[in-house]
Amino acid sequence: MRPPRHGRASHLRRFAEQTVAKLDTVPVYARGVDGSDYMPGLIGLNNIKNTDYVNVVVQSLARVPPLRDFFLLPKNYAHCSSALVNEFGALVRKIWSPHNFKGQVSPHELLQAIMHASGNRFKIGTQTDPMDFLAWLLNSLHTALGGTRKPGSSIIHRTFQGSVRVTTHAASGAEPEARETPFLYLTLDVPPPPLFKDALERNIIPQVTRAQRASARALGCIARRRLARAAPRVYFI
Repeated sequence: MRPPRHGRASHLRRFAEQTVAKLDTVPVYARGVDGSDYMPGLIGLNNIKNTDYVNVVVQSLARVPPLRDFFLLPKNYAHCSSALVNEFGALVRKIWSPHNFKGQVSPHELLQAIMHASGNRFKIGTQTDPMDFLAWLLNSLHTALGGTRKPGSSIIHRTFQGSVRVTTHAASGAEPEARETPFLYLTLDVPPPPLFKDALERNIIPQVTRAQRASARALGCIARRRLARAAPRVYFI
């Protein structure tokens, strides 16, 4: 029988539950077959034709302890036939493996699964907004793992889902309306630098543009957001 290539075989090595439990407390150092030293979990991913947006999301997710621990143990998703789930798990195991050929691995198999699962929405050779990809990946993994709208129905929701209370104040002074909506990640709008300076010549005087004022008048309301009591274990901002 022809032996498998080392790069592909490395992620086939199984992690013991005891090993996974110690990943955040016992540092592990490894040496690749090529003689280079590396630290499992802190290795690079090959950038295959403008796929750095995939790499940055995968690197972030692979360092989230609850998600990482789940995908390091294939028995947790042995029931799932999704290529996206299995290739994501395989790449997480390669990232954390002390038996790699060198201190970087290829995400090629995961990229192929992403292209297929997304209907070529995310494909090799085309740049995409990382946040757009993150939203798609989290929802796709959640669905493929059998997740539903029910809170906590998958490892994705148990790790990232929280809820935001949105309170709407009517411009007419009517009673505010409040509602709660779930989220997997939060966006943070960075305002443009203000034009006017204070007495110390610092640009800290807040301002509202005409467009914002016109929009508020058209909607007849101003929305305020704040976190409700259901905070997630991990925030993506």
